[in-house]
Amino acid sequence: MKIKMEIDENLQDEEIIVRCRELSDDVVAMQRRIAEAVHAGMRLAVVRGDLEYYLPLNEILFFETADAVVAVHTATQIYETHLRLYELEKMLPGSFLRVSKSCIMNTEKIRSVRKNITGASVQITLKRNASSATAERLFHF
Repeated sequence: MKIKMEIDENLQDEEIIVRCRELSDDVVAMQRRIAEAVHAGMRLAVVRGDLEYYLPLNEILFFETADAVVAVHTATQIYETHLRLYELEKMLPGSFLRVSKSCIMNTEKIRSVRKNITGASVQITLKRNASSATAERLFHF
């Protein structure tokens, strides 16, 4: 595998291009590691009361909207963001998935998914943190 870097002072945004013969597991793993590195330092501006916080994305469990307010849930707190779900969907990394009209989940925080026999609803169990597998939140869709 060759690694080649080109410097172009006229670029508006940095870009990474991977050329490969096929989409192998190694290439997919490399893409995932690059995406994680790019988003590792990304933080989201949120508010709670009259204070503004900057949350690392890996602390966010899910976003949900109700009554024109987008709530940002972590393991211990609920914040709000001025962004709408469709705006968040465009800017968040691939580990965040829109699971319903009113919810985006951090798939890295999902512990289990259970569908009922008719497929009419889904129950999702989230991990609250790495050390506590018993602290969880259930969702029904």
